[in-house]
Amino acid sequence: MDSAKEKRQTLKPAAVITGATRGVGRALADEFAKNGHAVMLTGRDEARLAEAADAIRAAHNVPAYSVGCDLAAQDAGRKIERALQDQGLYCESLVNNAAMMTAGHFWEQDPEALVKTIDVNLRATIDLTRRFLPDMIARGAGGVLNVSSVEGFLPVPYQATYAATKAALISWSRALAYEVMGTGVRVCMVAPGVIETDIHAAGGAQNSLYATHLPRMTPERISEAAYRRFKHGNWIIIEGWLNRTVVALARFVPGYFLIPTSGWFFSVRDESGVPVEPKPLEHPDSEEQKK
Repeated sequence: MDSAKEKRQTLKPAAVITGATRGVGRALADEFAKNGHAVMLTGRDEARLAEAADAIRAAHNVPAYSVGCDLAAQDAGRKIERALQDQGLYCESLVNNAAMMTAGHFWEQDPEALVKTIDVNLRATIDLTRRFLPDMIARGAGGVLNVSSVEGFLPVPYQATYAATKAALISWSRALAYEVMGTGVRVCMVAPGVIETDIHAAGGAQNSLYATHLPRMTPERISEAAYRRFKHGNWIIIEGWLNRTVVALARFVPGYFLIPTSGWFFSVRDESGVPVEPKPLEHPDSEEQKK
């Protein structure tokens, strides 16, 4: 037996879950642990991660570990790999859940936040999958669960970058699911609708109509469905009749109606529900003309 194969066989399996301190990530960590998986939790808040790992160990009697890292950083993947190695683990299941959102008129959004949105939502997902998928294929077992969004099926004014990363994640997941057919490995994508989480407020969209008027699903419900259907190998997981309806309509409704409707629902609003107008931009030649 070659040394690399022997080393792999001495390691123990674990589910790696990104963005595991709250919301869907935390619920998915509980779901995997409840079903007997050891878990490696990742996120930026090391103290909250450690608390979550302690709670999971106590509740489900499985090994639970944590590694603090910012997925927007280029070395995040290496830190997670080292943390697994230090604990004698290998990644059996990878849950790419971590995400961030920016809302508002695109040209007013912080450029660094926009780039970080792409890094966290998409680049880190591809990086981690590339790191762990080859070993899954070599073992002939395991899987990748990517958490996208119903927004990925739509053009979404005022959340254009966030929705674009989720659209890319859907396309990439579907293509990768085909590539791994017959290997014993599954690649699945879950697309939640509006979830009871603080991502909307963090992105500045807490008063948008979609966040205040559409029904919200609990992280626990979407996580239970995602885990169950992930284990069944479903490529695309969409829970709830409303979410399925939105996705179906997005395929057939013409853009001249779909995009304005989406813009109305997703426009950033103040506390009284009035859409926030963009600040006037000064023409670049205006200062020169004043001299």
